[in-house]
Amino acid sequence: MDNFFINMFRKREAPAASPAGVPGVPSSTMPPEPAKVEGGDYAERIVPVRTPEAACSVSAVYRAVTLRGDTMSVMPVQYRKKDFEGGNFIQDMRGLGRRINYLLQEEANPIMSAPDLWNLVELNRTLTGNGFVYIERDEFGFPLYLWLVKNCGYNINTATYASIVFLTDKGYRTEVNVPTSDVLHFPNNFRYPNGWGKSTLLYAFEALTLNRTLRSQALDTAAKGGRIKGIISEKQPQQGVGTLAYGLLNQGEVQKTAQEMQKKFYSGHDIVSMHGLESFQNLSMTAQDMQMLEQLGITYDDVARYWGVPRPLLMLDTNSHYNDYQNATMEFHTRTILPLKNRNEKEIARKLIPRPENNPLKYYGSYDIHICEDPLMVMDPERRAKVAQLKMQAGLCTVNEARRDFDMPAVEDGDVPMASANLMTLKALIAKSDASTQLKPGNYTVGEPAKEGEETA
Repeated sequence: MDNFFINMFRKREAPAASPAGVPGVPSSTMPPEPAKVEGGDYAERIVPVRTPEAACSVSAVYRAVTLRGDTMSVMPVQYRKKDFEGGNFIQDMRGLGRRINYLLQEEANPIMSAPDLWNLVELNRTLTGNGFVYIERDEFGFPLYLWLVKNCGYNINTATYASIVFLTDKGYRTEVNVPTSDVLHFPNNFRYPNGWGKSTLLYAFEALTLNRTLRSQALDTAAKGGRIKGIISEKQPQQGVGTLAYGLLNQGEVQKTAQEMQKKFYSGHDIVSMHGLESFQNLSMTAQDMQMLEQLGITYDDVARYWGVPRPLLMLDTNSHYNDYQNATMEFHTRTILPLKNRNEKEIARKLIPRPENNPLKYYGSYDIHICEDPLMVMDPERRAKVAQLKMQAGLCTVNEARRDFDMPAVEDGDVPMASANLMTLKALIAKSDASTQLKPGNYTVGEPAKEGEETA
């Protein structure tokens, strides 16, 4: 019984380390002990931000990264074929096209929806430098699932992916010697010579920014004077009294005392008591030094530039007008999202559109991948209605097609395209002008335009 109670109240031991090949499982569930604060140089405790988790703790970085990922995820990826009757591309909803569109738009795999997949692909591209998606095919070579790849290695000698690791509904899975046609690769803007993308964080850390000198100078100022900077002095002995009667003995002792004070201040103490000191003079930072530290706000501009997100969308300009946000959104969509959209379309098309080995160009021009940008206007009804109006006036869509985009029922005679009466061909305009000159007093009807070779009455 004594052993039973001893075992009951004995401190729980940490579980054994996770087995090899099962990443993501912590080796211990016990919380780590907090690190003790020791003395030392303040500059040595400045840690550069080089990991995605640490970078996303900065609100501007988190906002920029999530904005890019969410924007790419709301645009559906469409697998389309050419309609030879109308001459345009329409979504392929039969046979293989139906399966591919389901994977691209609804459920990429049993544990992930398609929007989540494209969101994580964009996050991996910006934070790690590369986004990978593995195309699992069936026995006939047709796409079965799309899996988000956690890590992979490329063998340049065999032009294959030596090994890829991805999470499935049955745990982590590894595939070796995977052909490049089965892996979608979405690299970052800046790339190594082998085509591998470099993380935006790593590039920003290594690149020479406009405020790097200012930041270095500010950190140096903060390390030297931003905490505590002062002068200590020894109490002078009275006349006729030996030095040993007072606290400090010599200059070496004064220096030792100063180092001890510095260690305590750097360890977090605000007020310390030292024996034998007559005075401590605090030297605070000057107004110029403080103003220089305030100028570090320029780093938010660096965030906007590196991730291609305008400042108003990072919620940095609180006095911005609505038009500023609207213009910033258009700039973001045009300069940042459109290039990403185009590159994603080309990469998905060359891996998912069938390419027979005997004739790789067989289906070129008959199928394509389109990332639809229409959902980007859903939350702006005024702009959305204006675009629909312009389309109808130009004859680009019918009334029923415009109503369908607003989830409204069709109306009678709404499938006939209309165009503005101000637009007509030059031939029709000349015929109308000739007909107007044939009007006689009392007769306000215009006859049919004369055909070629006939004379008008």
